[in-house]
Amino acid sequence: MKFRPKLTPISAALLVILLIVAIWGAAYPIATRLPQNTFQEPLNSSYNVLNVLFTALAFGGVIITLIFQAHEAKSARNEAVERSILEMFQILTSAEFQATKDSAFRVLVAAIKNREYGEYVASKLFAVDQLPYPGNEKVTGTLRELDKAKQTSDALEFERIERHDRLKLDDMMNFFSMLAQRESSKSIVNHVDFAYDWWRPALMLVAQLQKERRDTHPKIQVLCKNRLLQDIIWSLDRVYGHEPVTGDKAVWAYLSAHPLLKERFGLDQRYCPAANGTT
Repeated sequence: MKFRPKLTPISAALLVILLIVAIWGAAYPIATRLPQNTFQEPLNSSYNVLNVLFTALAFGGVIITLIFQAHEAKSARNEAVERSILEMFQILTSAEFQATKDSAFRVLVAAIKNREYGEYVASKLFAVDQLPYPGNEKVTGTLRELDKAKQTSDALEFERIERHDRLKLDDMMNFFSMLAQRESSKSIVNHVDFAYDWWRPALMLVAQLQKERRDTHPKIQVLCKNRLLQDIIWSLDRVYGHEPVTGDKAVWAYLSAHPLLKERFGLDQRYCPAANGTT
């Protein structure tokens, strides 16, 4: 591999000056070889010769200024990326963010384990046509199984904790949405691991439920214009190098066969018929 030295602004400035002086120095010998009176100006006096040199150097100064400005702009961009990486790392390692992730992921795991709860969570992402909480024993048992705090809480406290966890899921979706929109996202994810491969299938499941709910409810289509979770996932897929999964059948086939959902979290079998185009 050949070593290619970088052209610094100072070396570029010296190169511009040397080039100007070289051209200026070569002008007179070239002019003497041309037919007489080809150049009446600016080579007929020492004053004009020097005037040409200083004019050229002034123009070179403009070029050098532009080179330095471009270098400073590049340095500023690099510093902005470094600040973003540091900020994201500080967020990622904070106790508050860890608690937010835990709460949000509990909601996603519960949605994976129980389709009724998954559809309820997806409906709460819209302002209208929301489903009531499916307060049956199976859903409640799943939520209590995933969170010790819910195991010993009464009905009122249970409702408060469940709502708190869902709001934390909203926070995580907003976080991923902002990450997907940042120009420096690719640089950030190369330095800070957000465990997107863990979040991706779980978020895709809720995103698919959200999309299907919007597609089948005209009131949501008219009144709710918030960005779909599916769009956020597609943006993140491009950042992380995943191939976006599109089409309802393809998404359900991907989810129903995903080892993390199927083997680790126990995907509700009621999701699987959707992979074959039935519900």
